[in-house]
Amino acid sequence: MGEDKGNNFIKGAAILTAAGLTAKVMGFVYRVILTRIIGTEGMGLYQMAYPIYTTLLVVSRSGIPVSLAKLISARIALGERKTAFKIFRVGRYLSLGVGFFFSLLMAFLAKPLVNIFNWDPRAYYAVLAISPAIFFVSIMATYRGFFQGLQNMVPTAYSQVIEQLVRMITMVTLVYFLVPYGLGFAAAGATFGAVTGSVAGLLTLLYVYYKRRKHIWNYVQISSIDTLDSWKIIKDIAALGIPITFGALVQPLMTLVDTIIVPNRLQVAGFTVEKTTRLFGDLAAVAMTLVNFPTIITVSLAASLVPAISEAFALKEDNLIKTRTETGLRLAILLGLPSSVGLYVLARPLSRVIFAAPDAAIPLRVVAWGVLFIALQQTSSAILQGIGKTGIPARNLLLGAITNAFINYTLTGLPSFGIRGAALGTVAGFAVAALLNLFSVKKYTHFDFKVKVLVIKPVLAVFLMGVVTKQGFLLLNKLFSYFTDYSYTLATSVIVLMAIIAYGFALLLLKEIKYSDLVLIPKIGKKLASKLKKLGLVRD
Repeated sequence: MGEDKGNNFIKGAAILTAAGLTAKVMGFVYRVILTRIIGTEGMGLYQMAYPIYTTLLVVSRSGIPVSLAKLISARIALGERKTAFKIFRVGRYLSLGVGFFFSLLMAFLAKPLVNIFNWDPRAYYAVLAISPAIFFVSIMATYRGFFQGLQNMVPTAYSQVIEQLVRMITMVTLVYFLVPYGLGFAAAGATFGAVTGSVAGLLTLLYVYYKRRKHIWNYVQISSIDTLDSWKIIKDIAALGIPITFGALVQPLMTLVDTIIVPNRLQVAGFTVEKTTRLFGDLAAVAMTLVNFPTIITVSLAASLVPAISEAFALKEDNLIKTRTETGLRLAILLGLPSSVGLYVLARPLSRVIFAAPDAAIPLRVVAWGVLFIALQQTSSAILQGIGKTGIPARNLLLGAITNAFINYTLTGLPSFGIRGAALGTVAGFAVAALLNLFSVKKYTHFDFKVKVLVIKPVLAVFLMGVVTKQGFLLLNKLFSYFTDYSYTLATSVIVLMAIIAYGFALLLLKEIKYSDLVLIPKIGKKLASKLKKLGLVRD
């Protein structure tokens, strides 16, 4: 039975990870398409609405699905199935009320918030259009918590993918048809995709729920009589959910503070409202989208680290904790550092070819270095959570957010910095959070910080990659120009592949890649690792 539960956990985690990755990739794709249709000015309007939505959404629902999953699974483990089902029903009514309240709140405050924050007036339509989504997402979160409490992750995975697919289709369709009526309406069409996406995700969960309701009801009936009071259930949900909500609020609040400060300080620096909106779109919609894309891998790394470290911590295996800590941080550096250098070197080609927004290279060259710190922050947070120090990452991220806000306010208002000041604030914020986390990781795990492995070798490999990338792009662009009018696009595509190969080759020469790293590659990993080990290019 224990083995089955372990397998179910691993299978469930894999399903949710795959669904999450699919949703993130689709999110990247629709941002590229939208930026090419409405430009960075339109995306600036879109980005002004989104942080308000995500902040209120976190307050309305973030703690409920986790609380329900925990409370429901605990009652089922005790054989109290009727009580588990009652917890779900109470949670559902709670989500209905809270979600409805925050949807109305966002709709009524849309105009005042745009005026108070001194944003582009056209952002009002985008804020208003996205407000109903809070209601549907809150209800959807309840059903996800219910199925997760039953240790069934498939409905959640289906709903995530369908939600993102419908959102993408709605966004692109509405934006395409609304562009002739102005960027304000086009941006509203983009944000309205969150509404149709959440409705589609909710309908998917309702379909699965009602299709299985007979089985669920029969399952519930084989139980003792329920005696748990509804108010007690609400108190239990609140006791678990409120701390989770506060921890989850830090990241969206950090983004919201940026959204409030950056446009205002750019106007102080002397930019017009339209130019301010465009510059904000360069940073938030293009540069940060490119920066966040590589972190899709580090998010998965962090998710797998938590149970791995938790297991070692529960077994009191200090050496195993140290080994897994070093492995996690080493992989974070090996993934984050080349991503930062690659985005810095290819800032203009990537912004131009992918988003048709070459000016976004200005903030991207600065914020590119944030990839390394985001990777380290995510990985170190997972390690600290694994050893039970869950409050430390949230505290450090809050300190990082304060640093970010201070630098944003100070530098963005200076004409000599402008949007670069906002980008620098973002990098500094994540750097502070990552470094503070690393100090805590060192303090509580006592892992050995091997400078040669964690610093010298990765830097040497990245230096080689950077030289190949910079010089290679110039050479390829000139070479392809003799054969095609699309030399710039073709050179960008080829050099990205060459950069990956050059980096991998450098790591092999420096013997920085381990046998266990290559084994993780699906299908070909084990054979590749064995061959390279025979050649002496891979260490144990």
